[in-house]
Amino acid sequence: MPKPKKGEIYGTFNNDMCFERGLDRLKKIKGIDVDVLDSHTIKILLKKKNDSELEEKVNDTIRSSKGYVEVELDTINVLNSGKDKKKEDSGVLDTPFYG
Repeated sequence: MPKPKKGEIYGTFNNDMCFERGLDRLKKIKGIDVDVLDSHTIKILLKKKNDSELEEKVNDTIRSSKGYVEVELDTINVLNSGKDKKKEDSGVLDTPFYG
């Protein structure tokens, strides 16, 4: 599973209210660039890559806004949408099962 690069943080939010709240709080933090990937995912780039205090502040801001800090990038759907997807078995039956 790939992990975010050094100086990158990805935050995912469950609903629009949490997303907007988190986005507003993140924009107030100096020393980061905020990039909105889709309606639930934000990519944060730290201007100083080795600033652990700033990284912890960003992580706390995401968590306090009811968001999740992504540790594995395979869990973010927006990053996989542009790539070629293999047809995978969804686990759903094609015909209804009556029992």
